[in-house]
Amino acid sequence: MNEIKKRILAKTLLVIGPAVIATFALSFSLRLAFGMPIDWLSWVECAAIPVLVGTPIAAFIFSQAERLQSALAELGESHRSLVETHDTLAFVTGHDRMTGLPNREVFLRRVEEVRRRDEAYALLAIDPDGFKSINDRFGYARGDEALIRVAKAIQYAVRPVDIVGRIAGDEFGVFLVSVGPDEAQRLAELIRRQVEIIPWHVDGARMPDVKVSVGGVLIPRCSPFRIVDVLRQADRQMEDAKRQGGNRVALNHALPAVA
Repeated sequence: MNEIKKRILAKTLLVIGPAVIATFALSFSLRLAFGMPIDWLSWVECAAIPVLVGTPIAAFIFSQAERLQSALAELGESHRSLVETHDTLAFVTGHDRMTGLPNREVFLRRVEEVRRRDEAYALLAIDPDGFKSINDRFGYARGDEALIRVAKAIQYAVRPVDIVGRIAGDEFGVFLVSVGPDEAQRLAELIRRQVEIIPWHVDGARMPDVKVSVGGVLIPRCSPFRIVDVLRQADRQMEDAKRQGGNRVALNHALPAVA
């Protein structure tokens, strides 16, 4: 006998027992009240009728209840599985599979979600210098590994409140929350240095050091802006850093006019 049948039997007995007792009490009380004799047949009727009538009814009701509970449990498990699948799909579609960082769309959406007019921000665009040479010399697998290490270095350098994303092929974006010019400059330099000190070795041989150019735009308090326009300005600052030789930070300390 499985656990479900045991529970049904136990619940049925718990119901039938009091029913038998109640039947005896009611039947004997009426017989005594009307002066009717209490014979052996009365005992049999009081014991048999609740058992014969009540047992199948109680068993049916409790078996249906067990089935309903089982169905509800399966439904709950299916719902949890569906939620997990939805969350997984949402993460996969919104994040870069290689680095695990938000993609461009999710990065921009998160920036829009956290921005407030009474806070100062900075938006950074970060791109490895001479990255094509790594792919050409060591292969795309090593290039992917290098991007993963760069992504980890960026995440290590920023604060938990900041937002990091992979916004293009080998370009990363960082949205610094509640920062002034000095703090933005410090964090941008910290990102550059964290990438610069990554140890690069492949099969015992040292790879060329990967360095990054960082372009950024400061966004003062109460500044109306569209994040895509500011990102475009940060890209221009990053290109300026590359033209100056790379491995440097070019931070614009005033939000340019954006369309």
